[in-house]
Amino acid sequence: MINHAQQFASLIAQTSAGSEQVREMVVYELSRLAKFDDPRVLWIVAGASFLLLTLTALWVYRRERASLSRPMRWLLSGLRVAALAALLLHFLGPEKRFDKQIETNSEVFVLVDTSQSMSVEDEQTDESSTASRLDAIRETLAASPILEKLQANHDVILAVFDQKLNRVMRWDRNAQEDSDDTPEGSDAGTWIEQLLPSGVETRLGNALRDVLSEDRKGPLAGVILCSDGGQNTGIEPLEVADVAGEREAPIYTIGVGSTEARRNLRVQEVNAPSRVYPDDKATVTCLIQGEGFRGRSVDVQLLARDAGIEGATGEQLSSEKITFTSDGEVLPLKFEFEPVEVGRLALEVIIDAPADDQYQADNRQETEVEVVESESNVLLIASGAARDYRFLRNQLRRDQHMRVDVWLQLSPPGISQDADQLLTAFPETKEELYGYDCIVAFDPDWTLLDAQQVDMLEAWVAEEAGGLVVIAGPVHTAAWVQSPEHSAIRSLYPVEFQKRLTLLDDGLYGSSTPWPLDFSRDGEESAFLWLGDTASESRLVWSEFDGVYGCYAVKGPKPGARVLARYSDPEAGIFADRPVYLAEHFYGAGRVLYLGSSELWRLRSLSVEYFEVLYTQLIRHVSQGRLLRGSSLGSLLVPKDRYTIGDDVVVRAQLSTVSREPLVADRVTARVIAPDGMGRNLVLRADEDRIGNFVGQFSVRQAGAYRIELPVPDVIDEQLVRRLQVVAPNLEFDRTRRNESLLAALAKRSGGLYYTSLQSAVDGNESLRPIAEAIEGRAETQIRRGTPDRDFAKWLNQLLLGVICGALCLEWILRRLMRLA
Repeated sequence: MINHAQQFASLIAQTSAGSEQVREMVVYELSRLAKFDDPRVLWIVAGASFLLLTLTALWVYRRERASLSRPMRWLLSGLRVAALAALLLHFLGPEKRFDKQIETNSEVFVLVDTSQSMSVEDEQTDESSTASRLDAIRETLAASPILEKLQANHDVILAVFDQKLNRVMRWDRNAQEDSDDTPEGSDAGTWIEQLLPSGVETRLGNALRDVLSEDRKGPLAGVILCSDGGQNTGIEPLEVADVAGEREAPIYTIGVGSTEARRNLRVQEVNAPSRVYPDDKATVTCLIQGEGFRGRSVDVQLLARDAGIEGATGEQLSSEKITFTSDGEVLPLKFEFEPVEVGRLALEVIIDAPADDQYQADNRQETEVEVVESESNVLLIASGAARDYRFLRNQLRRDQHMRVDVWLQLSPPGISQDADQLLTAFPETKEELYGYDCIVAFDPDWTLLDAQQVDMLEAWVAEEAGGLVVIAGPVHTAAWVQSPEHSAIRSLYPVEFQKRLTLLDDGLYGSSTPWPLDFSRDGEESAFLWLGDTASESRLVWSEFDGVYGCYAVKGPKPGARVLARYSDPEAGIFADRPVYLAEHFYGAGRVLYLGSSELWRLRSLSVEYFEVLYTQLIRHVSQGRLLRGSSLGSLLVPKDRYTIGDDVVVRAQLSTVSREPLVADRVTARVIAPDGMGRNLVLRADEDRIGNFVGQFSVRQAGAYRIELPVPDVIDEQLVRRLQVVAPNLEFDRTRRNESLLAALAKRSGGLYYTSLQSAVDGNESLRPIAEAIEGRAETQIRRGTPDRDFAKWLNQLLLGVICGALCLEWILRRLMRLA
């Protein structure tokens, strides 16, 4: 390499490190020249000085030509010039360095939309068949050379996005020669399996912003966006496209999905109670969506069959006709039926779709209910006869499927209560306590329990799957939350209490005005808190509720607990620290639900039915571990019965041996059956904190009814079964047509190109080059200077000094011998 004639370099080594290619070079440079912005000035001055001194020396020896022969004149002049040249070279300061030339590769981001709208099957694979949008992208990336061609000029990063951005794979340009690190040679399963349509939202603008804001070593040559153009929440994508244009990071969009309005009928969701009773009326609600069916009517049927018989034909229970008045309308539908026999019942909602429905696969959806015969045994504990207690006691006495006993702690002897049995103390034996399915405790005075009773209560929840509802209050809660003797009671609660009381910490926080409850996403999706047939109807009812006046302020939820609602008074602190009003967690095999105050009776101001429905659902929810466990040797539990596609489901099993001892094992294996009938194994690993408990997790990817089956150890033909319902949110299916205008605008405003199909992106067309060729390499090269070689500098200085001294000394000796002045 030459720079203004002052630097000379040669390549001695070349290495690659990730996105960088490093070349090590030996460089010889005149250091004096490097200090000048324009070294030509110094070259002119030094050259002129050297020329002047050289001419002077020649002139001197020309004047002495009478005393010297021609060869001697040239020899003496040459010695003088050699000394001057060595002196000039020493002034210029030659140095030797080992520099590094670093070439940083440009990057290309391949962004793949994995929201649920990408599951729509409208990508034509041949004349007679179609594939989902995401399947078409997966096939293109895996089978075509597009990634390999991009890697020839760039580092390639594959990422997916829906609600958030997640990196999936990276291929470095410098590693392409290694076949194991190329898109074609790598294990495609490791990244293809992550391209699944699971996101419940599409935050396209957020994903593009995150890509642009990432720290990177090399320049961003471009972003390839594979999407249907859906954008239903988050920041505006076109604003990000303008920023990308300013940064010279063009966005190349590849459109997938049909550009035509589709014609489709879909069972969006089906909701049914997890447990029903024989000869009682039960309600099944569903949502039916119609696209392209405005003004048309269809029949919807409810079928039922024995859930234990796979492939059996269902019996029609009911049929309703619905009419769509607008395109894309979602209609609610309600069926009522009376189960007859005890057991698991599979209920299926089927649309009798016309022939022009383009997608028949989503015309049906199934759910399961458990028909149980036993009644629920409930123990009500209250320090005093508060309103919540009285209303709930009266309600349970009227319920033919509930048996209610009462322990009113502060009541005087001989007082009468409308209950099946009036207790004067907490149960003293396991036989008495283990007969209850649920305990509801209103501001209880736990100090009245002795150590043995506390241990029994803990074992009833943890080992017998008992359901516990605890309501904090102003009278007794503060008395035991600080007591060291009651740590076992505190461990049952899903909330953490402050370690010491202050005026602003624990205690009943009160307000002069009511404040509504702020429900978390978990709270809004928990069907046992619904006051309507659907989540949207429930939200509407809760929004009409004025709220509660107080809440016991705690430190916060325990790890693993689900916060369902918080007390919304802004004076109670910032939102994240506002008191927890509703929370739950698993404690061993049982559930514990916490309420921050006993004021839900105020729901009766809207409707008496709301209060009764809510408490009935709460009791059934926490006690379902006992009522649905299916075996005396264990129970199978999930946090909730209803999930959204993409959610993670935590599965907990509590198992015992035939001798009633907790099962000791490293793991057990359950079977998860998806709505399409496909099954897979789920490993539940032992909970180190509790013997006999096992925990595992899986993600739900399909709408419909999932079933979890776990064989009971050492028992033939007996298994635990748990079902859960998975729904697809309507947000992703409101508008499924490809948003061509957005995709085209993103490309235009950022300086990129819009490809209307995957094939055109791979092969190009008359107006567009293939996308791998359109994105040119933008690698950057930097020189990292090394330190001067001191050994070389020492050697060179000695050499130049020798030349200068030798030449001048030899000239002086020769002149003396010639008797010259």
